[in-house]
Amino acid sequence: MERLKGLRIVVSGGAGFIGSHLVERLLSLGAEVTIIDNFLFGSKIEHLRGHKGLSIIEGDVRDAEVVSRALNAKDIIFHLAACVGVEETQKMPFEVLDVGIQGTLNVLNSAVKIGMQKFIFGSSSEVYGDSPKSMEEEGPLSPKSTYAAAKLVGEEYCKAFYQKYGLEYTCLRYFNVYGPRQDERFVIPRFVNRALSNECLAIYGDGKQTRDFAYIDDVVNMSLLAAVEPKAKCQAINIGTGITTSINELARLILKAVDSKNPLTATHVDYDDKRLRSIEAFNRCAGTSRAVELLGYKPQVTLASGITKYISWYLRR
Repeated sequence: MERLKGLRIVVSGGAGFIGSHLVERLLSLGAEVTIIDNFLFGSKIEHLRGHKGLSIIEGDVRDAEVVSRALNAKDIIFHLAACVGVEETQKMPFEVLDVGIQGTLNVLNSAVKIGMQKFIFGSSSEVYGDSPKSMEEEGPLSPKSTYAAAKLVGEEYCKAFYQKYGLEYTCLRYFNVYGPRQDERFVIPRFVNRALSNECLAIYGDGKQTRDFAYIDDVVNMSLLAAVEPKAKCQAINIGTGITTSINELARLILKAVDSKNPLTATHVDYDDKRLRSIEAFNRCAGTSRAVELLGYKPQVTLASGITKYISWYLRR
């Protein structure tokens, strides 16, 4: 990680959940950091207040002039800006595509013009769609939503810009990242909030759908390694644990972790307009062999301990 010291680094979406944690680590390592963020979709300036050595540009990645100004004379970009959340992908599909595709194209164009060293693209496990087995980077890929489709197009743009201009890239396919600052639209914050409020946990469908939950500290470590590890050049890498957990089991873990004087329960609810069954990925498990081989890293935080860490943070905030 010492190789990041002194580098000039841009993080698009840097005030978001993953982005803000990444920015904090980069600053602690001695990097000069600039973020570009429109402070929508869960991004908050409060996530980054009080940090020295940080430049903040408020703007949208769809604005090519703003992007060009943010990337000028920089070395590396972590491109994380996106419209996130199931409801957003359903309510405004064209904006999701515009941010994900045109925004990524703007960033790539600017990166090429200034001769940037490396482009780290924040992709998603959503590019896989459904798979009964662990998801390996070679595919198959079958996105089920506009968000997932935009991420896959972004990956293809990265490949094209490398082939045409030599811009080195790494695509990070994030699985279900969780931890402090995550928006309460997502399952772990939502369950914890309801459990601590002595409310019933609402589980969509039968709860047998599985997820691969990765704690934010592990995710940041793997993301930083991808920026400095030569073997990660021009690769797609899963950022997950390789361990699956059903939503039913997740609910049990959270109910167990919450110290409540009242009996807590979970119930099953039908899919609705806020969460369509048609775009739900029912099984998700990261194949981790490429991450271990290229990054030399295995996640350190178990789901049970990560939930405890999150609850402790939630109660302190």
